[in-house]
Amino acid sequence: MPNLLYSFLFTILCLIGACSQPADPRLAFQNGDYETAYKLWLPLATSGDPEAQNYIGIHYYLGLGVERDFKKAFEWYQKAAYAGFPDAQRNYGDMYYNGYSVPQDFYTAFIWYFAASQQGHETAKRLLERLTSQNKLTPNQQMHAKLEANRYILDPEKRFQSHDTYIIEKNNH
Repeated sequence: MPNLLYSFLFTILCLIGACSQPADPRLAFQNGDYETAYKLWLPLATSGDPEAQNYIGIHYYLGLGVERDFKKAFEWYQKAAYAGFPDAQRNYGDMYYNGYSVPQDFYTAFIWYFAASQQGHETAKRLLERLTSQNKLTPNQQMHAKLEANRYILDPEKRFQSHDTYIIEKNNH
């Protein structure tokens, strides 16, 4: 009988322990349980969740719970950035700015920093200001980059309006 009682208690404790495992990938990530966070984010990312895709990118970028891999980070950031997720757009811009996994490209970095900053991402706004102050792009290049970024800005009200786009839109109405 005591063995049966011990088995029962052991089973209960195991179930309680299993229930205490975080089911929220954000919580696991914040607690530094990167392997669990990765396992929880991955199915969400694979199904198209842009926040999860960005987090998987972060895991690979920093080597948290997985082996560091800039190419995989780039691929996950790209998916989320194209979906309009500002955090991923900023991270994707970093990949181009720093030349991680791709040739360094300030024009493309500008596109992604601008898209994220237009959607309220403060860090992207500061990075965009830094890039602009470094004179890496002409004003004309910056204008064209802003127009390209419009494709990745979800809210039409936050998209860049140049004189040319204003005239085209006005004539189309």
